[in-house]
Amino acid sequence: MIDSHCHLDACDDPEGAIDPSLRALVTVGTNVDGDREALRLADAHPTVWAAVGIHPNNASDADDPAVREAVAALAERSRVVAIGETGFDTHWDDETLESQRRAFDWHAALARRLGKPLILHVRDAQGREDASLAAAAAIREAGHGRGILHCFNGHAGLLEAGLALGWMVSFAGNVTYKSAGALREAARAVPEDRLLVETDSPYLAPVPMRGKRNVPAYVRHTAEVVADVRGVPLGALEPVLDRNAAHVYGLPLD
Repeated sequence: MIDSHCHLDACDDPEGAIDPSLRALVTVGTNVDGDREALRLADAHPTVWAAVGIHPNNASDADDPAVREAVAALAERSRVVAIGETGFDTHWDDETLESQRRAFDWHAALARRLGKPLILHVRDAQGREDASLAAAAAIREAGHGRGILHCFNGHAGLLEAGLALGWMVSFAGNVTYKSAGALREAARAVPEDRLLVETDSPYLAPVPMRGKRNVPAYVRHTAEVVADVRGVPLGALEPVLDRNAAHVYGLPLD
């Protein structure tokens, strides 16, 4: 099993969270310090890979040339397999959609230059869809054919845009929540070769671990629910999920 997106640097015990039963995991930085820590962990552990970028809730940081230079330098490293997460978030209202679009465009250009996938974060404020609409427009205009709709939020227009570009769609622990019927419908509908699972550790712990700090090993609970809604055994879905993650990230798995 592969955890396609986690934040080891935010876990209570980053080293201990690297579960030896997982084939691989991708730890994602959200600022320059976090990017450096993600790469340090990837360099130290053969099953850990890194993604580097500036989180959309810190999007204005990416206006700083020194920040761009630091992230771009880290992105060149061989253990860095993706750029991001970048994207659009109106839930926290920390940044404007305009500042997030500037940051997104820079991340997308870096991903294109390096030939690496782009990790997209999208979260709408309650009762709104402006972040999702902005994200769908941005990825269409960027036209980068390798990307991941991380912690997919269920927005139909965003899903259409991502699938049209050939992107992967990743489901996190919230797909297991009782209220997440629409997400489970999306998990049933996504084509098999576009499907990923993740933990987003230490956030969004899946049922039956909800309420606890999430860790990469809990990715199996999410995968079990996705397999169930698709009507297949987990044993049949697991190699598909691993193959998809290895493909989009370019992981050299046996």
